[in-house]
Amino acid sequence: MKKNILRVMALALLLVLALLPASQTFSLEASPLEYCREVGFSTEEDFVTRGPVPPDGNPIISDGDLLGRNGVCARNRDLVHNAFDVDVDVGLDAVDIISIERALVAFSTELDSPHGNFKAGDLLTNQGAAVPNQALLAKFGRFPDLGLDALHFLGRTDSIIAFLAFVQKQGREYWLQNPQVFPVELQRYGIDLWFSIEGTLPIVGAPMILDGDLLSAATGTVVYRNSQWLGSPIPAGIPDRGVDFGLDAFAADCFGNRETMRFSSEILYRPRDPALVFTDGDVLKLGGGIVERNFDLIAGFEPKVRMMGLDALTYPLWREQCVELGEFGYLPMILRRYPRSP
Repeated sequence: MKKNILRVMALALLLVLALLPASQTFSLEASPLEYCREVGFSTEEDFVTRGPVPPDGNPIISDGDLLGRNGVCARNRDLVHNAFDVDVDVGLDAVDIISIERALVAFSTELDSPHGNFKAGDLLTNQGAAVPNQALLAKFGRFPDLGLDALHFLGRTDSIIAFLAFVQKQGREYWLQNPQVFPVELQRYGIDLWFSIEGTLPIVGAPMILDGDLLSAATGTVVYRNSQWLGSPIPAGIPDRGVDFGLDAFAADCFGNRETMRFSSEILYRPRDPALVFTDGDVLKLGGGIVERNFDLIAGFEPKVRMMGLDALTYPLWREQCVELGEFGYLPMILRRYPRSP
Protein backbone atom coordinates (compact mmCIF):
# COMPACT_ATOMS: atom_id res chain seq x y z
CA MET A 1 0.00 0.00 0.00
CA LYS A 2 2.78 2.40 1.02
CA LYS A 3 4.69 1.63 -2.17
CA ASN A 4 1.61 2.46 -4.29
CA ILE A 5 1.17 5.77 -2.47
CA LEU A 6 4.84 6.65 -3.02
CA ARG A 7 4.56 5.78 -6.73
CA VAL A 8 1.51 8.02 -7.10
CA MET A 9 3.26 10.89 -5.28
CA ALA A 10 6.37 10.50 -7.44
CA LEU A 11 4.32 10.52 -10.65
CA ALA A 12 2.43 13.59 -9.48
CA LEU A 13 5.68 15.40 -8.74
CA LEU A 14 7.10 14.52 -12.16
CA LEU A 15 3.92 15.80 -13.82
CA VAL A 16 4.16 19.13 -11.96
CA LEU A 17 7.82 19.53 -12.90
CA ALA A 18 7.06 18.74 -16.53
CA LEU A 19 4.42 21.48 -16.64
CA LEU A 20 6.69 24.16 -15.10
CA PRO A 21 8.73 26.41 -17.41
CA ALA A 22 12.38 25.41 -17.66
CA SER A 23 13.43 28.75 -16.14
CA GLN A 24 11.64 27.83 -12.90
CA THR A 25 12.91 24.29 -12.62
CA PHE A 26 16.51 24.86 -13.68
CA SER A 27 17.05 28.52 -12.83
CA LEU A 28 20.42 28.03 -11.14
CA GLU A 29 21.89 26.08 -14.05
CA ALA A 30 20.37 28.53 -16.55
CA SER A 31 21.79 31.65 -14.89
CA PRO A 32 24.91 31.93 -12.73
CA LEU A 33 23.49 35.32 -11.71
CA GLU A 34 21.46 33.32 -9.18
CA TYR A 35 24.61 33.34 -7.03
CA CYS A 36 24.10 37.11 -6.74
CA ARG A 37 20.41 37.13 -5.81
CA GLU A 38 21.16 38.05 -2.20
CA VAL A 39 24.22 40.22 -2.83
CA GLY A 40 26.61 40.86 -5.70
CA PHE A 41 30.00 42.56 -5.51
CA SER A 42 33.47 42.91 -7.00
CA THR A 43 36.82 43.07 -5.26
CA GLU A 44 39.68 45.50 -5.78
CA GLU A 45 42.27 42.78 -6.18
CA ASP A 46 42.64 39.50 -8.07
CA PHE A 47 42.96 36.33 -5.99
CA VAL A 48 42.81 32.54 -6.20
CA THR A 49 39.78 30.74 -4.83
CA ARG A 50 40.48 27.71 -2.66
CA GLY A 51 36.75 27.09 -2.28
CA PRO A 52 34.28 26.14 -5.03
CA VAL A 53 35.95 26.09 -8.45
CA PRO A 54 34.07 28.31 -10.95
CA PRO A 55 32.19 26.51 -13.77
CA ASP A 56 34.89 27.48 -16.30
CA GLY A 57 37.48 25.68 -14.18
CA ASN A 58 39.64 28.78 -13.69
CA PRO A 59 40.42 29.33 -9.98
CA ILE A 60 41.68 32.90 -10.54
CA ILE A 61 39.12 35.51 -9.49
CA SER A 62 39.55 38.86 -11.23
CA ASP A 63 38.74 42.33 -9.92
CA GLY A 64 36.51 42.52 -13.00
CA ASP A 65 34.37 39.49 -12.08
CA LEU A 66 30.90 39.82 -10.54
CA LEU A 67 30.74 37.67 -7.41
CA GLY A 68 28.19 36.29 -4.96
CA ARG A 69 28.99 34.83 -1.57
CA ASN A 70 29.42 31.31 -2.92
CA GLY A 71 30.21 31.63 -6.59
CA VAL A 72 31.07 33.66 -9.67
CA CYS A 73 27.92 35.30 -11.04
CA ALA A 74 29.61 36.59 -14.21
CA ARG A 75 33.14 36.73 -15.51
CA ASN A 76 34.22 40.13 -16.78
CA ARG A 77 34.16 38.73 -20.31
CA ASP A 78 30.50 37.72 -19.83
CA LEU A 79 29.64 41.37 -19.23
CA VAL A 80 31.50 42.96 -22.14
CA HIS A 81 32.13 40.39 -24.87
CA ASN A 82 28.74 39.90 -26.51
CA ALA A 83 27.67 43.53 -26.20
CA PHE A 84 30.95 45.29 -26.98
CA ASP A 85 33.23 42.65 -28.56
CA VAL A 86 35.79 43.08 -25.77
CA ASP A 87 37.88 40.05 -24.84
CA VAL A 88 40.24 41.61 -22.27
CA ASP A 89 39.43 42.15 -18.59
CA VAL A 90 38.48 45.82 -18.15
CA GLY A 91 37.61 45.63 -14.44
CA LEU A 92 34.31 46.26 -12.65
CA ASP A 93 33.99 49.60 -10.87
CA ALA A 94 30.25 49.77 -10.16
CA VAL A 95 27.29 47.41 -10.59
CA ASP A 96 23.51 47.26 -10.26
CA ILE A 97 21.75 44.00 -11.14
CA ILE A 98 18.42 45.17 -12.55
CA SER A 99 16.88 41.73 -13.17
CA ILE A 100 18.26 38.23 -12.70
CA GLU A 101 15.42 36.74 -14.74
CA ARG A 102 16.20 39.12 -17.64
CA ALA A 103 19.96 38.70 -17.02
CA LEU A 104 20.25 42.50 -17.10
CA VAL A 105 23.23 44.10 -15.36
CA ALA A 106 24.17 47.79 -15.32
CA PHE A 107 27.82 48.52 -14.56
CA SER A 108 30.93 50.57 -15.18
CA THR A 109 34.48 49.42 -15.88
CA GLU A 110 37.94 50.33 -14.60
CA LEU A 111 39.42 50.65 -18.10
CA ASP A 112 38.34 52.04 -21.46
CA SER A 113 37.36 49.64 -24.22
CA PRO A 114 40.31 48.82 -26.50
CA HIS A 115 37.93 49.42 -29.44
CA GLY A 116 36.90 52.89 -28.26
CA ASN A 117 33.20 51.95 -28.05
CA PHE A 118 32.98 52.84 -24.34
CA LYS A 119 34.99 54.57 -21.63
CA ALA A 120 35.60 53.76 -17.97
CA GLY A 121 33.23 56.55 -16.90
CA ASP A 122 30.32 55.29 -19.02
CA LEU A 123 27.16 53.64 -17.76
CA LEU A 124 26.96 50.25 -19.52
CA THR A 125 24.74 47.18 -19.59
CA ASN A 126 25.67 43.65 -20.55
CA GLN A 127 23.01 43.87 -23.26
CA GLY A 128 24.70 46.75 -25.08
CA ALA A 129 23.52 50.07 -23.65
CA ALA A 130 26.27 52.68 -23.31
CA VAL A 131 25.82 56.18 -21.88
CA PRO A 132 28.82 58.53 -21.77
CA ASN A 133 29.75 60.06 -18.44
CA GLN A 134 28.90 63.53 -19.74
CA ALA A 135 25.21 62.56 -20.05
CA LEU A 136 25.09 61.46 -16.40
CA LEU A 137 26.43 64.90 -15.43
CA ALA A 138 24.18 66.86 -17.82
CA LYS A 139 22.05 68.41 -15.06
CA PHE A 140 25.19 69.71 -13.36
CA GLY A 141 26.65 71.40 -16.45
CA ARG A 142 29.07 70.49 -19.24
CA PHE A 143 32.09 68.62 -17.93
CA PRO A 144 34.71 66.18 -19.21
CA ASP A 145 34.56 62.51 -18.21
CA LEU A 146 34.88 62.41 -14.40
CA GLY A 147 34.58 58.65 -13.97
CA LEU A 148 31.86 56.49 -12.45
CA ASP A 149 32.51 54.87 -9.08
CA ALA A 150 29.06 53.82 -7.81
CA LEU A 151 25.63 53.52 -9.43
CA HIS A 152 22.12 52.56 -8.39
CA PHE A 153 18.80 52.86 -10.27
CA LEU A 154 15.63 53.88 -8.42
CA GLY A 155 12.19 53.02 -9.70
CA ARG A 156 10.03 50.21 -10.94
CA THR A 157 12.02 47.38 -12.45
CA ASP A 158 9.88 47.30 -15.60
CA SER A 159 10.41 51.05 -16.09
CA ILE A 160 14.19 50.70 -15.68
CA ILE A 161 14.24 47.81 -18.17
CA ALA A 162 12.23 49.85 -20.68
CA PHE A 163 14.46 52.88 -20.17
CA LEU A 164 17.66 50.91 -20.70
CA ALA A 165 16.22 49.35 -23.86
CA PHE A 166 15.49 52.88 -25.13
CA VAL A 167 19.01 53.99 -24.18
CA GLN A 168 20.51 51.05 -26.06
CA LYS A 169 18.41 51.71 -29.16
CA GLN A 170 19.63 55.32 -29.37
CA GLY A 171 23.31 54.34 -29.21
CA ARG A 172 26.26 55.89 -27.38
CA GLU A 173 26.96 58.52 -30.03
CA TYR A 174 23.43 59.93 -29.63
CA TRP A 175 23.93 60.46 -25.89
CA LEU A 176 27.37 61.94 -26.50
CA GLN A 177 25.87 64.51 -28.88
CA ASN A 178 22.70 65.08 -26.79
CA PRO A 179 23.69 64.66 -23.12
CA GLN A 180 20.95 67.02 -21.94
CA VAL A 181 18.29 64.54 -23.08
CA PHE A 182 19.40 61.87 -20.60
CA PRO A 183 17.90 63.43 -17.42
CA VAL A 184 14.76 64.33 -19.35
CA GLU A 185 14.26 60.69 -20.31
CA LEU A 186 14.93 59.52 -16.75
CA GLN A 187 12.09 61.78 -15.60
CA ARG A 188 9.83 60.66 -18.44
CA TYR A 189 10.24 57.04 -17.34
CA GLY A 190 9.69 58.02 -13.69
CA ILE A 191 13.08 56.71 -12.51
CA ASP A 192 16.39 58.08 -11.27
CA LEU A 193 20.06 57.10 -11.32
CA TRP A 194 22.13 57.76 -8.22
CA PHE A 195 25.89 57.70 -8.79
CA SER A 196 29.28 58.92 -7.63
CA ILE A 197 32.22 60.23 -9.65
CA GLU A 198 35.98 59.75 -9.36
CA GLY A 199 36.93 63.41 -9.61
CA THR A 200 35.92 66.80 -8.22
CA LEU A 201 33.07 68.78 -9.76
CA PRO A 202 33.40 72.57 -9.44
CA ILE A 203 30.00 74.29 -9.35
CA VAL A 204 29.93 78.09 -9.72
CA GLY A 205 28.20 79.71 -6.75
CA ALA A 206 27.82 76.42 -4.83
CA PRO A 207 29.99 74.04 -2.79
CA MET A 208 32.16 71.77 -4.91
CA ILE A 209 31.06 68.16 -5.44
CA LEU A 210 33.53 65.47 -4.37
CA ASP A 211 33.95 61.79 -5.21
CA GLY A 212 32.46 60.95 -1.81
CA ASP A 213 29.10 62.55 -2.66
CA LEU A 214 26.07 60.67 -4.04
CA LEU A 215 24.47 62.46 -6.99
CA SER A 216 21.12 62.32 -8.80
CA ALA A 217 21.30 62.24 -12.60
CA ALA A 218 17.60 63.10 -12.98
CA THR A 219 17.54 66.19 -10.74
CA GLY A 220 21.13 67.40 -10.70
CA THR A 221 21.23 67.43 -6.90
CA VAL A 222 23.44 65.98 -4.19
CA VAL A 223 21.51 63.18 -2.51
CA TYR A 224 24.05 62.77 0.29
CA ARG A 225 27.39 64.39 0.99
CA ASN A 226 30.39 62.46 2.27
CA SER A 227 30.01 64.10 5.68
CA GLN A 228 26.54 62.53 5.97
CA TRP A 229 27.76 59.02 5.12
CA LEU A 230 30.22 58.97 8.00
CA GLY A 231 29.12 60.51 11.27
CA SER A 232 31.23 62.22 13.92
CA PRO A 233 33.88 61.62 15.22
CA ILE A 234 34.97 60.27 11.80
CA PRO A 235 36.57 63.33 10.11
CA ALA A 236 34.57 63.00 6.88
CA GLY A 237 33.78 66.05 4.80
CA ILE A 238 35.55 68.96 3.14
CA PRO A 239 36.11 71.75 4.10
CA ASP A 240 34.73 71.51 7.64
CA ARG A 241 35.82 68.14 9.01
CA GLY A 242 38.99 67.28 7.17
CA VAL A 243 38.89 64.36 4.68
CA ASP A 244 36.80 63.09 1.78
CA PHE A 245 36.59 59.30 2.22
CA GLY A 246 35.19 58.71 -1.27
CA LEU A 247 32.24 56.55 -2.27
CA ASP A 248 33.51 53.39 -3.93
CA ALA A 249 30.28 51.37 -3.98
CA PHE A 250 26.63 52.03 -3.13
CA ALA A 251 23.46 49.96 -2.94
CA ALA A 252 19.92 50.30 -1.60
CA ASP A 253 16.38 49.12 -2.32
CA CYS A 254 14.38 50.49 -5.25
CA PHE A 255 13.08 53.39 -3.13
CA GLY A 256 16.49 54.43 -1.81
CA ASN A 257 15.28 54.03 1.77
CA ARG A 258 17.84 55.19 4.32
CA GLU A 259 17.73 51.96 6.34
CA THR A 260 18.70 49.90 3.27
CA MET A 261 21.63 52.07 2.18
CA ARG A 262 24.95 50.25 2.06
CA PHE A 263 28.29 51.61 0.84
CA SER A 264 32.06 51.33 0.94
CA SER A 265 34.68 54.06 1.14
CA GLU A 266 37.81 54.65 -0.91
CA ILE A 267 40.10 54.80 2.13
CA LEU A 268 40.23 53.02 5.47
CA TYR A 269 39.96 54.54 8.95
CA ARG A 270 42.13 53.39 11.85
CA PRO A 271 41.68 55.61 14.91
CA ARG A 272 42.85 54.67 18.38
CA ASP A 273 39.34 53.50 19.27
CA PRO A 274 39.07 49.98 17.73
CA ALA A 275 35.26 50.25 17.71
CA LEU A 276 35.50 52.92 14.98
CA VAL A 277 37.93 51.08 12.69
CA PHE A 278 36.79 50.16 9.18
CA THR A 279 38.54 49.31 5.91
CA ASP A 280 37.86 50.23 2.30
CA GLY A 281 36.53 46.70 1.81
CA ASP A 282 33.89 46.72 4.56
CA VAL A 283 30.17 47.23 3.89
CA LEU A 284 29.00 50.26 5.87
CA LYS A 285 25.60 51.72 6.70
CA LEU A 286 24.57 55.38 6.88
CA GLY A 287 26.54 56.97 9.71
CA GLY A 288 29.53 54.67 9.30
CA GLY A 289 28.66 51.51 11.22
CA ILE A 290 29.92 48.21 9.80
CA VAL A 291 27.28 45.87 8.39
CA GLU A 292 29.72 43.28 7.09
CA ARG A 293 33.48 42.92 7.18
CA ASN A 294 35.11 42.34 3.82
CA PHE A 295 35.94 38.78 4.76
CA ASP A 296 32.23 38.08 5.41
CA LEU A 297 31.66 38.57 1.68
CA ILE A 298 34.65 36.64 0.36
CA ALA A 299 34.87 33.85 2.96
CA GLY A 300 33.12 31.35 0.66
CA PHE A 301 36.08 31.54 -1.73
CA GLU A 302 38.54 30.69 1.08
CA PRO A 303 41.20 33.21 0.00
CA LYS A 304 44.58 33.28 1.74
CA VAL A 305 44.06 36.84 3.01
CA ARG A 306 41.11 38.42 4.80
CA MET A 307 40.72 41.68 2.86
CA MET A 308 40.35 42.15 -0.92
CA GLY A 309 38.70 45.57 -1.03
CA LEU A 310 35.23 46.33 -2.39
CA ASP A 311 34.68 48.03 -5.73
CA ALA A 312 31.01 47.37 -6.50
CA LEU A 313 27.91 46.32 -4.53
CA THR A 314 24.30 45.37 -5.35
CA TYR A 315 21.36 43.71 -3.55
CA PRO A 316 18.94 42.31 -6.19
CA LEU A 317 16.73 40.72 -3.52
CA TRP A 318 15.83 44.16 -2.17
CA ARG A 319 14.68 45.28 -5.60
CA GLU A 320 12.41 42.23 -5.79
CA GLN A 321 11.00 42.89 -2.33
CA CYS A 322 10.00 46.50 -3.04
CA VAL A 323 6.25 46.95 -2.67
CA GLU A 324 4.61 48.74 -5.58
CA LEU A 325 2.59 51.67 -4.23
CA GLY A 326 -0.74 52.76 -5.65
CA GLU A 327 0.74 56.05 -6.82
CA PHE A 328 4.16 54.84 -7.84
CA GLY A 329 5.85 58.08 -8.84
CA TYR A 330 9.50 57.79 -7.85
CA LEU A 331 10.75 61.10 -9.12
CA PRO A 332 8.24 63.29 -7.23
CA MET A 333 8.97 61.23 -4.11
CA ILE A 334 12.73 61.73 -4.55
CA LEU A 335 12.27 65.46 -5.04
CA ARG A 336 10.22 65.67 -1.83
CA ARG A 337 12.70 63.65 0.21
CA TYR A 338 15.98 65.02 -1.19
CA PRO A 339 15.49 68.66 -2.14
CA ARG A 340 19.21 69.47 -1.75
CA SER A 341 20.98 71.51 -4.37
CA PRO A 342 24.67 71.22 -5.22
